[in-house]
Amino acid sequence: MIDDESRKKVKEGLNVLLLLQKKFQEENGFDFWKESPEKKRDMFVRVLFAAIDELAEAGDEVNRWWKKGYKEPEALENKREDILEEMIDALHFYLGALLILGVDGGDVVDAYLKKNKVNFDRQKDKSLGYV
Repeated sequence: MIDDESRKKVKEGLNVLLLLQKKFQEENGFDFWKESPEKKRDMFVRVLFAAIDELAEAGDEVNRWWKKGYKEPEALENKREDILEEMIDALHFYLGALLILGVDGGDVVDAYLKKNKVNFDRQKDKSLGYV
């Protein structure tokens, strides 16, 4: 699926994002990975729901049926910057959740590649699950 050099580049890129997020969180007192297991679990759930909320806000940028200009075919292009901003907000929370879990870029790449293979296999063999 992916060669070793590409995997290494993706891993390094993810590690940079995680490092930047960790720096931000530490400087602002959000270093939840240093907390008790109970607090980490609580914050993990909160952070995931915050990410979900930000993704919902991204969707709202093109799905506010009650507002003019939100459901037109061009809404996706016209709202690109607003959508991207909301998705980056979600990414911040997602990275925070990864920090709480204590994973690094390599863990994320390996898990992604494993799941990606499963998804490809499912598309080839419908008996394996989703279509």
